[in-house]
Amino acid sequence: MKIKIAILCFFSICLFGCGYSFAPRGENIDNRIRTVYVESFENKTAQAEIENYFRTAFINQFIQNSRFKVVSGTESADAIVRGKIDNFNTSPLSYVKSGLAAEERATITIDLTFEDTTNSKIIWSSKNMTKSIDYSLNEDINLLPSVRKRALRKLANDMTEKAFNLMMSGF
Repeated sequence: MKIKIAILCFFSICLFGCGYSFAPRGENIDNRIRTVYVESFENKTAQAEIENYFRTAFINQFIQNSRFKVVSGTESADAIVRGKIDNFNTSPLSYVKSGLAAEERATITIDLTFEDTTNSKIIWSSKNMTKSIDYSLNEDINLLPSVRKRALRKLANDMTEKAFNLMMSGF
């Protein structure tokens, strides 16, 4: 009899669960905030177009999270995401026999703010968020821009996923 009750309890727990989720959904953010505008990021680096990778990655994060709707302007937004790319650098990690770099590490530092447009209250912010990515280079030096561009997109996606999860969990 005790085994049957234990099995029944086990299946009930499995069926109904506790509702715990690993992906934060912004429960700590006021429910009236439903629309978000992601401003163009400020680029303080010499790397052209890097700000576009980060803005696009943030827009994609908000689209994937069904809690918010991304809007095309500040006038219809309940909240705004602002970002500034403060630093970007690359450094070689290893070399090939010819003396050219075989691998590089790209490191970026950004500041982010998530602000309520109604009262200009900062919902979440982080300064000097830093992330790096290592990537292999092709021996053909003409391919460097495309290899670096792929690495930058990956870096932007990884960093915005981390920042978005921190933002939504209130950390």
